[in-house]
Amino acid sequence: MTYHSRNGQEFVGLRLKYRGCYQVVYDAQLGQRIVFEIHDPKANLHAIDEALREGVMSRNVLIGVLNALKSRNIGFEYPA
Repeated sequence: MTYHSRNGQEFVGLRLKYRGCYQVVYDAQLGQRIVFEIHDPKANLHAIDEALREGVMSRNVLIGVLNALKSRNIGFEYPA
C-alpha cells in the first residue's frame, strides 16, 4: 500500500521485510526519508492501511501517520 499527499510532495508506504516485519516508509520531496518498523508482525493490515490513509490526508503527513498509528494502538519503533 502506497499513498501520496494531496500536494504530491510526500509519500507514505508499507513494505514487508524479509523477516516478516512491516516497515512504514515516509519520503518527502525535500529528501527526508524516515523508515520505522511496526513492532507486531501480526499487526492488522486493515488498521495500518486506515492509519496511512488518515495520515497522508493530514496537513503534516508524518505527524498525522504517527498519531493515526498511536490512536489504533499499533506499536512502532521510530528511529532515533
